[in-house]
Amino acid sequence: MRRVIAVLLTGLALTLAGCSTGDDPAPPATAAAPGPPAGTGDPALGVLAPLPPQGSREGPRICGKTESVPVAGGRYEVQNNAWGANTPQCTTAFDTGFSVEATHAKDSGPAAYPSIVVGCNYGTCTRDSPYPLPLAEMGDIRSSWAVTVPRRGDFNVAYDVWLDPTPRREGANTGAELMIWLDRTDRVQPIGSERATVEIAGARWEVWTGENHGTPVISYVREESTDRVIDLPISEFVGDATRRGVVKPGWFLTNIQAGFEPWIGGGGLSTDAFSLTRNGI
Repeated sequence: MRRVIAVLLTGLALTLAGCSTGDDPAPPATAAAPGPPAGTGDPALGVLAPLPPQGSREGPRICGKTESVPVAGGRYEVQNNAWGANTPQCTTAFDTGFSVEATHAKDSGPAAYPSIVVGCNYGTCTRDSPYPLPLAEMGDIRSSWAVTVPRRGDFNVAYDVWLDPTPRREGANTGAELMIWLDRTDRVQPIGSERATVEIAGARWEVWTGENHGTPVISYVREESTDRVIDLPISEFVGDATRRGVVKPGWFLTNIQAGFEPWIGGGGLSTDAFSLTRNGI
């Protein structure tokens, strides 16, 4: 009887201590390291455009239609860009992004494009920017972006990449407009019509083409919407548009923007964090 009790006590002690009765000790449990969100980049290349930590959301409030202000020491420029309607809109800019106040009511197209800009846009150039940049020297351009969107309204969440046959710093680009749509409400769709689908950065994208007042527009619309991308390879989209003939190899990339096109509403749209790098810088 004592021998049976001793065996039972030994087994209980081993169980409570988490020991193995086999030849080798059980390996300790380890948590899997979190990776980037699915379909937002190539983790094998490493994060070249990490999202900055979200800091203060206080900063200058701009309400003029074409008013803009530098953030992050001039690395980026936040623009109100209320070009498509007379409805009041104000944008509060801070170092990692911006937030929007608006109550638009337009059913025929975008009322505005509040956004954060890198490069040269209508004469305003961000600090230490390599843009305008010949496409032959484009390198590896990547961006990370996190947003918050309201439950009501009509809008999209999209990058706007501008290209020109010349190293343009002033005025409107005449080469092509390339958009990358991460999210949209049901009623909002790109210019033109859907022509194809393509896989880039582990996600499927609808490819739309059309024209805006004579300027070619190519839009990549993510089939599964997202509110965050990590290390999105902007240069791969430019390369795909070049292979399709919409963009010409001898052109220049003048600026890259990330923002929202509100049709109805607009209040509550927010860029919480944003970064863009070229060749990891």
